[in-house]
Formats: sequence, structure tokens, C-alpha cells
Amino acid sequence: MNKSIKATSYRLLALVIAVGASCWSATAQELPEEKVEVVKDYEARIIEANKVVIPPEEVQEERTLPNFQYNIAEKILPITYQPPTLKPLSMKTEELPKAYQGFLKAGFGYPTSPYLDAGYAFADADDRSLLARVSHHSATDNNIDNLRFSDNDALLRGRIVTSYGFAIEGQASLSLDNSYFYGYNRSDTSFTKDEVSNRLTDVGLGLKIYNVTENPSKVNYWAHADVYRFSNEFDTRETGLELDLGLTKWLGNFPITVSIGTDQASLQDSSGRRTLSNFYFGPSFTFGTDALRAKIGVRLGSDQEDVKFYPDVELLLNLAGNNLSVFVGAAGNLQKNTFKTFSLYNPFMVSHISDVRNSSYYDFYGGLRGLFSGLEFSLQAGFKPTTDLGLFTVNQDLPWARFDAVYDTVDIIYFQGSLKGELFPKFFVGGNLTINRYSTTQQEKAWFLPQLQAKANVTYLTLGDKLRLKGDLFVRDAVPFQEIALEDQPNALLDMSVGADFFVLENIGFFLQLNNLAANRYRRWYNYPTVSFNILGGVTARF
Repeated sequence: MNKSIKATSYRLLALVIAVGASCWSATAQELPEEKVEVVKDYEARIIEANKVVIPPEEVQEERTLPNFQYNIAEKILPITYQPPTLKPLSMKTEELPKAYQGFLKAGFGYPTSPYLDAGYAFADADDRSLLARVSHHSATDNNIDNLRFSDNDALLRGRIVTSYGFAIEGQASLSLDNSYFYGYNRSDTSFTKDEVSNRLTDVGLGLKIYNVTENPSKVNYWAHADVYRFSNEFDTRETGLELDLGLTKWLGNFPITVSIGTDQASLQDSSGRRTLSNFYFGPSFTFGTDALRAKIGVRLGSDQEDVKFYPDVELLLNLAGNNLSVFVGAAGNLQKNTFKTFSLYNPFMVSHISDVRNSSYYDFYGGLRGLFSGLEFSLQAGFKPTTDLGLFTVNQDLPWARFDAVYDTVDIIYFQGSLKGELFPKFFVGGNLTINRYSTTQQEKAWFLPQLQAKANVTYLTLGDKLRLKGDLFVRDAVPFQEIALEDQPNALLDMSVGADFFVLENIGFFLQLNNLAANRYRRWYNYPTVSFNILGGVTARF
């Protein structure tokens, strides 16, 4: 803009000078008149100048922050409102089934078979509880002379949690059973039921003390004692005591466990007194990570003569968390063979057992377990060398068959598997399989011990869980036996059963069980066939 103003000024100045000159020339002389035509405008130019840059200078000023001092007097102010209540975020949970304190199941079946199972549980807010239960089941099959049995049981169990962080549990039990010796030649012989009666009485008392809260030392402890008296009607009496003491010290997530105990048994009959006295001591330590866990321990077992050491080790590798785990291990122990253990396994034992011993075994095993599609499974195989394994032989001192105990050193190779879980909604399955291969030392075979046993069951809930349908399958091979002149040799078992429970009201229902649909008269023991097809039904109540 300045350049434009200057150019204009120059043009005006040139014009004034030209006019003035023209006037002066006209006065001085007479010149010929001419016309001047400007063909190009005058353009003034200014030479570009160098720009001088002068940067600003920062003025440095000294600044001082003020220093303030406050004097506040301490004073506690009272809170006049309640602190807020913290509530966790709500989570959707499944409704728990209603709990009932009492139950009753009573019915009758074919062949003649009364049935009763009833109980009631008492509990209060102070974590004190008491359970009382009684049961009875008996049957008489008129198709076979004196094929009958009777089982009667009563149980009283209580629990008290103290203010000192430990609980006390106690129980008292009574069992009155009668298994009749009907294993005689029934084609031409008969006896009254009193002549072949075999009444067995078992009275037991138990006491257990253990901590229920974590203590500052992080030590869990327990003390457990059981006593029993087992007898028959032929003046054979056996008393036993089992005592187990132990504690577990936690080092972070790793437990150190020490257990000590004794297992005593005293058998008294017409031939004298025989005793078994076992003592054991077992320390162990478990450590590792979530993926790999190891247990290292040893178990010392002692009877009245020898001291034996048994391994207590296991290595567990989680390949896919809880879905798949592989394990290997080794264990062992002393196991009592008493009049009670034999009679509960075989109700047709002789009235007086002349020889009671301990079995000593080692167990070297491996396998895998896990969870697949909601089903828990376990597979295990092992080698189990056993000294003085209890076997059975037929005793024919009386007209009816009875069984004596014999012992042998046996190597056992076994496989066992199990499966259980909810296959579909409200449809549950379960089962187990055991296969044993026995290698005896003195006896020709492992008399009366099965080599294959299998069980499977299914359950389906419908109609709002009011109707329960179930089915069971039992399979067992024929046990090895010594051939003698008796009618009914042992055979294989194939037993299929179905049943249903239906609650027509909230607290009242009915049940029906159809057993042994194949009508298989299984003979687990020589000359003792079992009940064929049978039915049991009745009512159920909960309150």
C-alpha cells in the first residue's frame, strides 16, 4: 500500500512540473504547438531492503514461594450415623432342594419280604445334630427249604461343635442279622429253621474329635476311636479296638501329615483265645504346583512279631487341569483277617475260626482320572503282591456246607475303572468295573474270589423331579471252587433290575422295585442259591 501512495505522489509531482514548464515555455518564446501522447505509465520501483530480525529478550525475575504454617488442634468428632452396609453383587443361583429332617420307607415284597427304613435328624442353630435311624429287611423263599435271611440295624449318631474350635462326634450302632445254613442236600433232607440258624450280633461305639476352624499355627488334628463286639449264638465272641491319631501342618499349600494308631482284635471261643495286635506310624509330605504334585511318605506297620515298612508315595500330573490327570504311586499296609471281617464277607462261615492272621500287601499302581462332558472317570491298573491273603474252602463236618478260612501268598494284577455323572439333563449314569488276575503259591486257585465284577446304573428324573426311574445291572463271573458232591455249584451272575419312586404329594410317595429280571439263581457260595425274581414295593414319606 505504501508503494502505491508513493507512485501516485510521483505522478502528481511530474504533472505539476510539466504544467509549470509548459507555461514558462509559452511565455519565453513561441514554439510550435505539439501534442505529446504518453504511451506508457510511469512505474516507480523501490529496491528490496534486508529485513533485520531483532529477537525479544526474556526478562529473568527472581520468584520466592510464600511459606505458610498452620496449627490444627486434634479433636475426635463423634459419628452420629450408622456406617453403610456393604452388599455383594447378586448372583443367580439354583434353588436348593428342600431339606427334610425325617424320612420313612416301608413296604412288602415277593417272596415274603417285609421292609422298613426310617430315620430322623435333629439340628439346631448352634451346629448340634443328632440322627436316629432303624432298618429291617427280611425274606423267605418257600421254593428252597430254609432260604431266608433277616437284617436289623439301629444307628444313633451325634455331633457337637464347641466354642474352642473343635467338634465331637459320637455314634452307637447295633446290628442283629440271621443267615440260615440252607446249603444241604435238599432233595432228601430237611431241617427246622432253628437248627440251621446263624444269628450274628454286632455292637459298636465310636468317638471322633477334630478341629473345625483354622488355628494360628495352621495345624489340623484328629483323634478317632472305635470299639466293637461281634458274636454268634455258638459262644464265639470277638472284641476290637481301632485308635487313630494324627495331625496335619500346612506350610502354605503343602501339608505335612503324621498319623499313628493301633488296631486290636481278640477272638474267644471254645478252642481258646487268639489275638491280633497291629501298630502303625505314617509320616508324609505333599508338595508341588497346580500342574505337578508329589506325595512322599512311609508307613511303618508292626504286628506282634515283625516290623514292616510300606511306601506311601504318589506323583500326580495334571495334563489339562481337572479334566485329565495322570498318576503313579506305591502303597501298602497290614490288614486284619478276623471273625468279623470273614463273617461280613461270607455269612456262611464256620462257627469257630481256628486261625486269624494279618494280610500284608504292597500296591504299585498307575492310571488316569478326569472329567469329560460332565462325566467323572477313573482308570487304574496295578500289581499287588499279598502275603496271607484270605481264601475259602468248603467245610463238610455238618450236613450243611460251611466255609473255613485258608491263607496263601498271592500276586494280584488288577484293573479297575469307574464312571459317573449327568450325561443329559436329569439323566445320570454310573458304573464300575474290576478285573483281578490271581497267581497263587500253595493253593491251586484263589478259591471263591471273583475275577470279574461289573456294575452299571442309570437314573432319570422327570415330572418336576417327582418321578425317579432307575435301572441297575450286575455282572460277576463264576468263582473258582473245589468240586465236591454237592448239588449247586457256583455260577455266573447276571442281575438286571428296574425301579421307580414317585411322590404323588409333596411328602408322600410310592416306590416299586423289580429285581433279578433274568430270574438268575446266583450261587456265590457253594450250594447256596440266592433268591430268583423278586418284587418290593411300598410307600415313602418325608417330613
